[in-house]
Amino acid sequence: MPAILSGLLARAYLFQRGGLSQRGRLPRLGGLVCACLAALLCLTLPATAGPRNDDDLKQLTASLLETKIKPDAIPALYRPEYTSTISAALSLEDPEPVFVVRLPDGPRIYPQRIMVWHEVVNEVVGDATYCITYSPLTGVLAAYKGQAGRFMTTFGVDGRLLYNNTVLFDRATGSLWSQLLGIAIDGPMRGKVLQRIPAWWTTWGVARAAMPDAKVLATPTAIRRSYGKDPYGSYLLPGTYYDDDRIMHPVPKLDRRMKSKTPILGMDVQGQQLAIDVATLRKNGVANIDQGPTPLLAVVDRRLDVIRVYDRTVWSKPATFALKKGSPNRLVDTESGSEWSIDGKAEAGPMKGAVLNELIPVNAMWFAWSSFHPATLVVPSSDAWPAPPQSQPQLNLPGLAPFQ
Repeated sequence: MPAILSGLLARAYLFQRGGLSQRGRLPRLGGLVCACLAALLCLTLPATAGPRNDDDLKQLTASLLETKIKPDAIPALYRPEYTSTISAALSLEDPEPVFVVRLPDGPRIYPQRIMVWHEVVNEVVGDATYCITYSPLTGVLAAYKGQAGRFMTTFGVDGRLLYNNTVLFDRATGSLWSQLLGIAIDGPMRGKVLQRIPAWWTTWGVARAAMPDAKVLATPTAIRRSYGKDPYGSYLLPGTYYDDDRIMHPVPKLDRRMKSKTPILGMDVQGQQLAIDVATLRKNGVANIDQGPTPLLAVVDRRLDVIRVYDRTVWSKPATFALKKGSPNRLVDTESGSEWSIDGKAEAGPMKGAVLNELIPVNAMWFAWSSFHPATLVVPSSDAWPAPPQSQPQLNLPGLAPFQ
């Protein structure tokens, strides 16, 4: 108990020392890109699967952890200011983590050093809203279209946590949403699912070189925060929260297959959850994944230094891929010898014209993903599919189909 209380007080202190008082849940008023990256940042947008039944939602709601943080004490941003990559380079270092999201009006870069203090950025483009979210305690990066049911809405940070993960609320109905799952767990929108959009975790130096005309989130001037410091430590230095053994609050069970804060890419494929080991994939460059109901291809795209995941079914049959020798961003399939772009398009050979369906994974720390998904498979590895039965009852998250 002392450790739990200490974690709560620490989190409260970090975000209340900025002098913000509690706020109600009220609405806030508020370049060309390299052609080779256009396809990377413009993907299909599948819905995320959700819990199978109302009992699962009730169990999630019952697992909410009250903290000293009140709604909006961590202030979400609404239509913030942006700067150019040239201006941003005056303060950002090349190794610093940044998040890249392509919106309809072009790509935007979100420095982690700013996102750690706000956790949510609400964007409005045309008639649509978009929500870019980052949960520091769980390392979860997720972006969504801001439509909850029939409502276009914006989101705020509730203050409560779910397995250490950020809990959001929408300003249209006040419903509570799991940031990792993109599912409303309580309120009028209960059971509704947000449409996930691609969000990439990379570094400032890579993002700036790949997208010199992108908009970069500017440091807010109306809110007092120590933007040059990360309250949890640093991704660039060892021995801070981001790579040590500390977990602020209890989780249902720690899965020891990987160290708790190992970076993974989590995804749900037809009701089976997979966790892609980022370090292993980066070492090998490409992996043909057979575990799970769908044959997958995971490959490192060196242009933005991100991992991309595809359904490798081509014309109703699974294809097997390898990197083309001497071309780190070109692929060949062993069945036909066709040559593919890293964007999943066959550009030469018998399969010319075929296109792979790209899937959208979630960046997360291993302990967070496995807390929500205890039956997840780790890939690439020897994990067998289907997953072995659990020794005790577990939540069915996500399920075979969205709970609507």
